Amino acid sequence: MKIAYLDGIRLYRVLYAGIQSLLDEQDYLNKINVFPVPDGDTGTNMAFTLMGIIEHIQPHSRLDLNELSDIVADAALDNARGNSGVILAQFFQGLSVGLKPYAEVNTSQFAEASKIAVDESYTALMNPREGTILSVLRAWSDSFIQASKTSPDFQKVWKISLDTAQKALEYTPEQLQVLKDAGVVDAAGRGFVSILEGVMNFMDTGDIRKLPNIDTGFSAVALEMNELDADSLSFPFCTECIIVGEDIPRDKLSQAMKPLGDSIVIAGSKHRAKVHIHTDDPRNLFETLTIFGEVQQEKVDDMREQNKSARSQQKVALVVDSTCDLPPDIMEKHHIHVVPVRLNFGKEQYIDRVTITNDEFYSKLAHSKHHPQTSQPPPADFRRMYQFLSSHYESVISLHLPQVLSGTFQNASAALEKVTFKQHQTIIDSLSVSAGTGVIAIELAEAIEQDMSFPELIQLADETIEKTEIFIALKTLDAVQKGGRLSVGKKRLIDLLGLNLVLNITRDGFLKPCGVTLGRKNIFKKFEKFVLKKARGKSIKRIGIVHGVNPDTAAALQVVFKSAYPEALVFVSDFCPALGVHGGVGAIGIALQYN
Repeated sequence: MKIAYLDGIRLYRVLYAGIQSLLDEQDYLNKINVFPVPDGDTGTNMAFTLMGIIEHIQPHSRLDLNELSDIVADAALDNARGNSGVILAQFFQGLSVGLKPYAEVNTSQFAEASKIAVDESYTALMNPREGTILSVLRAWSDSFIQASKTSPDFQKVWKISLDTAQKALEYTPEQLQVLKDAGVVDAAGRGFVSILEGVMNFMDTGDIRKLPNIDTGFSAVALEMNELDADSLSFPFCTECIIVGEDIPRDKLSQAMKPLGDSIVIAGSKHRAKVHIHTDDPRNLFETLTIFGEVQQEKVDDMREQNKSARSQQKVALVVDSTCDLPPDIMEKHHIHVVPVRLNFGKEQYIDRVTITNDEFYSKLAHSKHHPQTSQPPPADFRRMYQFLSSHYESVISLHLPQVLSGTFQNASAALEKVTFKQHQTIIDSLSVSAGTGVIAIELAEAIEQDMSFPELIQLADETIEKTEIFIALKTLDAVQKGGRLSVGKKRLIDLLGLNLVLNITRDGFLKPCGVTLGRKNIFKKFEKFVLKKARGKSIKRIGIVHGVNPDTAAALQVVFKSAYPEALVFVSDFCPALGVHGGVGAIGIALQYN
């Protein structure tokens, strides 16, 4: 059947078919991802970017071609992830420009639009490299242009240009030595060819399937991921955001970013730009970008951790949010994946423990005219994490703050509904906070390392939650009052009476007082005695001590509890900024996990 034109509905259908094809290969693309960094996420990034397009378009909507292309471009920009995703976003930006004058296009008109799209894709990178998706895009477009001169049939022209793109993909190892050494083609280039193949299949058969969930259980090639040399990776954080401004000068923007990292990609328009960069200082990057407009949708991934995940032999991934206050060495040892909470001082927005350190947070807490507020990670952050992990693990357990205290659990649940792991997936309410969640996470992580079955892990989680509790003492009630969780009158009364509240998490997940100590002198010595009394006669497996800029007290408590329970693991960690918002300076928490 001859296809003489593409209009809005036909473009939607071919995009849909192309995205189906890429989703089928998501795992494979992650496995062959070795350039620019072998962090195993090219498939995830391209899938996330393209699924964003489909989710912004109503099925079978009767949109004009130019209207649809604008929606596609905007959705791709908003959802672009990684080098490959941002390049795709700029490709669709250029395509929308080329299709702008038309309600429908013939092969020649689409060919000219494809040339604009490819040219725009090259402009997205400061240092375009051949042997990447760019080479495949260019070869495809050039072939499409030539074939369109002799045929008005999209089906015929698409077949010719697809053959050319496949050959260009096969040639990428000859253009990039890192691909040749690994024995693979460029992952993003393969992703684009997969899209073209999906479109070709649809044109041949007219068959369009329902989109699968992200991760289809595709059996990928067994490619051994090379371990990253952490010392040689100068810019370990894959960092992205959107800039909204009146007139964003791309040349000045790229020059401002150049000293801050590498793998720089910029997509979008003069009013809205998506930036991608590998950097060693995400906070400095975001602060630099504010001179060009409002910075939104900040995202930071640690490529070292992604590489470890890609090489992991474990079957179950364990995910927590950044309120799980474990020391970094324990997190790394047990391969625990973290989705950070967000917080802000007025209009200043931060990613917990990524773009703001504990010292910086408590300094701002003391001097800012704005009391900080926290917000749970958006569903997109969880979804991106789950999509990545689904390509490297068979199952996932996601452990989070109590549902009654935060929307984190709900956002994680909403995200996981859109991602399918090969075996099992679940969200668990820790019914705890901070080091309380931390000791539960350690128990699960060690069981995962011992290859415990998933049903056994869930049972273990329930049992461990029952055996865990955390007690919290505040040096002052200032942060609680400023955060609106305690009235001024009640604070004055408590201070007047010289009461020191001891808080813990109830079995239904609420944070409530569980006792008091008297007198403002030596409040943490009194807190120590209170907790020791609660623990008396019990066998204790793990003890987590957390503090808000109170290291001397925490260290002293560690000595006391290690002496009292020499068989227990006793660790010290900081209250994360997201919890410091509510606890304030000097707060101390002690988590106990019983045998």
